[in-house]
Order: sequence, then C-alpha cells, then structure tokens
Amino acid sequence: MARFTPKVLRLLSDELTGTVLREIDALFSDNDVPLGPPQPDENDPGERRERMRCYLASLNLDNPLDHAKLMGVYSDLLQEIARRKSQYGFDADAYRDRWIQTLKAAGFEVDPWSYGVSDPTRPTTLGLTTDALTSLTDPSAILDHLTRLGDTVETDPRLAVSTAKALIESTAKSVLTARGLTYTKSDKVPALVNRAQQSLALSAKGVSEEVPALRQILQSLVTLAQGVTEVRNQVGVDHGAESVPTWVRPRHARLVVGAAQVWCQLMLETLADPDAPWRKKATEP
Repeated sequence: MARFTPKVLRLLSDELTGTVLREIDALFSDNDVPLGPPQPDENDPGERRERMRCYLASLNLDNPLDHAKLMGVYSDLLQEIARRKSQYGFDADAYRDRWIQTLKAAGFEVDPWSYGVSDPTRPTTLGLTTDALTSLTDPSAILDHLTRLGDTVETDPRLAVSTAKALIESTAKSVLTARGLTYTKSDKVPALVNRAQQSLALSAKGVSEEVPALRQILQSLVTLAQGVTEVRNQVGVDHGAESVPTWVRPRHARLVVGAAQVWCQLMLETLADPDAPWRKKATEP
C-alpha cells in the first residue's frame, strides 16, 4: 500500500499554510473527513496547520477507507494546483511536478489527465461504495474478501465462488453485530441471510402490499444469496470433492460474484442510510 510518508504530509502542510480556514474545512468535509480533537504544537502554533492536524487525527491510515479519504484530499488539492498559472516568480509547473514526484515516490499513482491520486495496491471494492463500507466499525473481513475476488475471478473462478459465499456470510454477520444481534458458529448462511434482512426491515414480508414488485425483488435477493451458497457447495475449493468440476469458467464466477455483490451492497447501504425504515422501527416503543 502507498504510504503517507512525512514528506507527503509536508506537501499538505505547506499547501494549507496559505489556505483560509473555511477552505480547509471544506476540503476535508468534501472527503468525509471529520474534525478531530485539538492538536496543539508549541513548535508549530500556526492555526491553519493545527486545523489540518485535527482532521488528520480523526483518521486511521491503516484503515483502507480512511486511507482512501485522505487520497481524495490530495486529489482535490492536486487538481487545484494543476490549474494554477506561473506568475511573479512562482513556477506553477515545477510546483505541480514536485507534488506528483513526491506522491509517486511514496507509491501513489497520479492520473496524467485528471490528476487524481490513487493507490494501485489498495483493496478493490467491486462496486461496493465507500459510504456502504463506512457503516461498519471493522470492514477488514469484507475488504479482504473483495481483494481476493478481484484477484481470482479470472485466474481461479472456483476460489472466487468460494470467496463470494464468504463475502455474503461476513456481510450478514457484520449486519447482525451492528444491529446488536447474536449468531452462533453453527448458523448456516441461508439463516444468516434471512435474519440480516429482517434486522434491516428488508424481508419480503415487511414490505407494504402497495409495492408487490419490491416484495418480489427482496425475495429474489434471498434466493440469489442462497444460490451463491449452493454453487459454492458444488464447486468451491474448500470442500473435499472426489473430482474437479472442470466446467467452471470466469463467466460463471462473475455471475456468482455479481449476485453476492448486489446482496451485500443493499445490506450495507441500508445499514448506513440514516433515513432507512429499520431505524424508525428500532425507536418505536
């Protein structure tokens, strides 16, 4: 993973020294970085740099989601820097190039057209939004599954199928934990899926009769998740089969992974949604 080295962080500090506080607040707020606790430093008492330190203090850069948020900050700044013109002895091109070279030396990639900053080694999210993943206190298991899926769909479709089932199971357990519900090691995936959907008011029975199509879709999601489990039981690598199912191709893995992704995306987005119906039901007497 690319690292926010002291040299990379100095780029940010030096740039924000000349930025007004409201723009610093907007920069971090736009990238979902909350303001952390006071960070006084008697050796560096500047108000703008302390504001930056307060925002950085709210991040755990070992967490891929926080890592991505700070990359967003650097992307926004670098895009602004790239628009600047040289004037009064200021070489805008050289300043921009110093940013790019420093970021690349720390392992980041910089798009030559958009100037977006990215980490080529960060876990893939396969369509799961950052907002969905931030609903979890610890998304590490899900991120681990997503990384394995990104690496194996084409090269090892049977392993990808097994991982897709594990992704659903981890998501269901994470949702139940977030809702304060327990599960046991003996609980099967179909039961976990049903309980997780019920905990978020996503069971087909919990939808109004006025939207029968939505009831049908929600029931189909249960079927999708169960289907992923059944395919995994037939072709997964974590079962001691007597023979290798040679018919499995990347297209089959993409179908299974896509089904898992649809279910997990809905569950995690619903868990994160501040206006989701399950929150109202949770507060009802």
